[in-house]
Order: sequence, then structure tokens, then C-alpha cells
Amino acid sequence: MERNVLADRLKGYACFLVLFGHVILGMHSSGVEMPAVFYWLEPFIWSFHVALFLFLNGAVYRITGEWKSKKTKSGFIVHKAISLGVPYLIFSVVYIGINSVVGQTNTQSSFGDILYLWKTPVAQYWYLYALFFLFCIWTVLADTLKNRQITVFIVLSAYLAPAFGVSFGCFDVVMFSALAFGLGTCIPISAEQKVPVTIKALLVLLHIGAGIVLYRLNLMETAGLKEALTVLGIFASIMLISMLQNIGFIAWFLDFVNKYSFQTYLLHTIFTAGFRIVLLRLGVAHWTIHLVVGCVAGLGLSVLAAVIAKKVPILDACFFPTKWIATRKMKKES
Repeated sequence: MERNVLADRLKGYACFLVLFGHVILGMHSSGVEMPAVFYWLEPFIWSFHVALFLFLNGAVYRITGEWKSKKTKSGFIVHKAISLGVPYLIFSVVYIGINSVVGQTNTQSSFGDILYLWKTPVAQYWYLYALFFLFCIWTVLADTLKNRQITVFIVLSAYLAPAFGVSFGCFDVVMFSALAFGLGTCIPISAEQKVPVTIKALLVLLHIGAGIVLYRLNLMETAGLKEALTVLGIFASIMLISMLQNIGFIAWFLDFVNKYSFQTYLLHTIFTAGFRIVLLRLGVAHWTIHLVVGCVAGLGLSVLAAVIAKKVPILDACFFPTKWIATRKMKKES
């Protein structure tokens, strides 16, 4: 199946936003003085960057034939349990281990947190946790409901249940991720081709303007407005990258980040936090240095780790376990 170039470049864009956002978060939590715009930019990025990832996963789920891509529902769920569950457990444990013995990280952890990973994700790894269960929900309901119906049903359940005193507990993060994922299963990315450039630009400006207004009024976490900003952010991102993706350097950079997006997503906080701690202990507190070093280290060292892992199959299996299993199976059969 031919790859969707825009989807790939959007994934590269979303991955860079995750990295950039965590660098800002690290500076903020460490007391590094930053320009005022960064204090707005941090929650603005949080409002849509992972939702964009979820939307893209929903879109790819639909494009690749949904659960039928693995012939059976059980086969699809097992495949996702391995491909998402293995890196979720491995890198969550590594993250918890490092945060348990090193101070000044983005969040504090204790080794006991490992025992609760089945219900309490840590750091950015909640995304893998939520994504797996979203795949399960859509697969289980596929014979009964269409994607649009599943989306409406799960989203309404997520937002109406608390009004009746019903809590989803550890599945809250799953239920409240359904909106972005569900939209991806319903709305084709290719629809952006029908949108005039002027409208695309206005949508991007509307997103930025709405983010500024809601931040100024302290309404970014207000129910309803929060979800509206998230959805607006998803579609504004699609419009922005569709306009910029054919510019030489931008296309190259987004393709490069996309190529290593999964490894970067899993590893970047470890490297950004590490370099921030070193800089602070050396007495370096200028935000520009922290921003540049954090982004370069977060991306560069993640890519280096990915390159090394490709040469050592057992390490690559930590990132892509199903690919490793398939390769071993082919070798045994040949």
C-alpha cells in the first residue's frame, strides 16, 4: 500500500511538537526564566499535539483495512498488544528507574510505580496505553457499529457518565482519547485538497488566535472549550503542514523526524532531562541554550539510539517487537 506522504509529515510535525513541548516543560519546572510567550506556548502545544498523533492513528487504522489487516479480530488485538505493550512496559520501567534515582526530572517516580503500570501510565507513555485500548474498543464494536457511531457512542459515554456518578477509573485516559482517534477513523486526510489555501491559512490563524484568547481568559481547561481547541488544533495542523510540506528543508526535516518518530517519542524525555540537569549543575541557566541543547539532544540521541538498535536485533525488538518476531519466523522458515 502506498504511503500517505502528508500523514507521514504530520506525524513528524506532531513528534517534534512533543519534543519541543517537553523541553519547554522541563525549563519551566526547573525554574529557567523564559520569554513570556513560552508560558502560553506550553499549554497551547499540549492542547493538540498528542491528539494529532491519535487522529493519525485512527486515520491509518481506517486506511489499512482496520482489524481485517490481520485477518481476525483476535490476531489484530494480539498484534497490537505486542507492538504497543512491549515498548510501553520496557520504556516505562526505564523512565521510572531513572526518575527514581535522579532528581530535577520532569516528574518524580518511585520503583513501586512499576507495579501499577497496568492501570497508571507514566509520562508520555500514556499514549501507548490509551491507543491499545482504543484499538480494542473499535475492533470489538466493528461488527455492530460503524466508525462514526463508535466515535459518538464512546465520546458521549466519556462525557455523560460522570454526570451520573460513573467513573471509568484507569480507563479515563482511554475514553477521553476517543474523540481524536475516532475523528481519524471518520475523516480522510485527503479532504484537505479541496480546501482553498486562503481558508487553510485562516484556519491556522483562527487556531492561534483561539489559543491566545483562551489562555488569556484562563479557559483552556474548560470543558467544551478544551475539546473545541483540540479539534481545531488537529485540523489547523493538517492545513498548516499541507501548505508547508513541499518546501525543501521543511519536507526533509519532517520526513527525517517521521522516520525516527517512534524512537524519539519513547526516548526524548530521558535525554532532554539529562542534559538540562547537566546544564543547571554547570550553572548554565539561559533559556536559549537549554532550548537548543534540549531539542538537539532529544532528537539527535534518539536517532542515534535508533541507528544503533537497528544493528542489534534484540535492541530493535524493544521498539518494534512484532517486526523482530516476523523476521525470526522468516529465518526459521527459510
